[in-house]
Amino acid sequence: MNDDSDAKYQTIGSGFQFSSISADAMGASEYTLVAIAADKSSSVKWFADEIEGCLVTSLQGCMDSPRVDNLLVRLLTFNSQLDEVHGYKHLADCPISNYKGIIKPSGCTSLFDACISSIDSLATLGKQMIKDKYTANGLSVIITDGMDVGSTQTLKAVKEAIDRSQRSECLESILNILIGINVQDQEVSAALNELKNGAGFDQYIEAKDASPKTFARIAGFISKSISSQSQAIQTGKASVLLTF
Repeated sequence: MNDDSDAKYQTIGSGFQFSSISADAMGASEYTLVAIAADKSSSVKWFADEIEGCLVTSLQGCMDSPRVDNLLVRLLTFNSQLDEVHGYKHLADCPISNYKGIIKPSGCTSLFDACISSIDSLATLGKQMIKDKYTANGLSVIITDGMDVGSTQTLKAVKEAIDRSQRSECLESILNILIGINVQDQEVSAALNELKNGAGFDQYIEAKDASPKTFARIAGFISKSISSQSQAIQTGKASVLLTF
C-alpha cells in the first residue's frame, strides 16, 4: 500500500481512492499522467518475478527521456482487492528499486475494478490539473493474465468510465491499453477481446506466453507508449498506437 505521507488522497465517483502529489510539488506546466495496473492474482505465481521486472524495465526505459520531468506515474496491483503501490508522482521519485516483492500472487482477478480505478483516477486528476492551469494528457496500461473474477463493477461500468474520461474533456487526450499475458485459453482470449471492444479500449495486446523474451517486448512496448503519448501533448491528439 502507498505509505507516502505527503500524498493527497481523493475518492473518485466509483468509490475507489487514489493519491497524488500536491499541485505545489509540480514544477512543470504540462504532464502526461500514467496509470499502470498489474495483475497479482494466484494464476500469475509462475511469472510474478517477470511482471515485477517488466514494470521496472518499462519505467527505467523512460528515465533517459527528455520528457522524464513531465511524467507522473501511479502504480496499482490487483487481485481480489486493489492496492495502490504509489500514487501519481514524478517518475524520478517513483520507488522503482523497491518494486521487488510487490506481486504476491493470491486471490481472484478484479479486472474491471482495476480498469475503472485507473481510468477514473486519470480523469479526476486531469480535471483538477486543468483547473490549476496545467496541461495534461493520460495513458492507462492494464496488465493481466485472465478474465474478470470478483469485481464489484461490470464491463458496462468500465465503458462508462472510458466514456466519462473522453466526454468530460478532462485531459487533452487519453489512451487506454489492455495487455494480456500468457493467454493460451480461448475463453480468456475471448473475454479480454470483449473487454477491449465492449469497453472501448484503444488497444489490446495479447501475448501467448510468459517467456523472458515476451516480457522484454512488453516492457519496451510500455516504455515507448509512455514516451510517445508524452511527446504528443499540446498537439490536441493522442499519440499513434504502436505495433507490438
